[in-house]
Parts: sequence; C-alpha cells; structure tokens
Amino acid sequence: AIGNLNKNDLDEQVILIPDDAEQIKIGEYFAALDNLITLHHRKLKKLEQIKQAMLHKMFV
Repeated sequence: AIGNLNKNDLDEQVILIPDDAEQIKIGEYFAALDNLITLHHRKLKKLEQIKQAMLHKMFV
C-alpha cells in the first residue's frame, strides 16, 4: 500500500547540508575521480587496440 505524505511530516524532517567549503571539497574529489576514470578508460581502449592488432598478426 502507498502511504500518505503531508506537509506536517516534511516539517519534522531535519536535512543536513554540508557547508560551502565541504561542498567544494566534495566537488573537487568527484572531479578528480571522474578524471581518473577517463584516464583508465583511455588506457583500456588503447590496450584493447593493441590486443586486436596482436591477434590479427598471430592469425595472418
């Protein structure tokens, strides 16, 4: 069953939000992580290309 949600329920909820400095640090962390993922993805693609080239040379 779906319960009802009303304004009084929401008024009682406490929502914690990090301060500006912490939000900036979190953003920088995720930006660095995104960059790292991109670098690893490029390296993986390059290694896949090398693998394909070597497989091609083996069976030619």
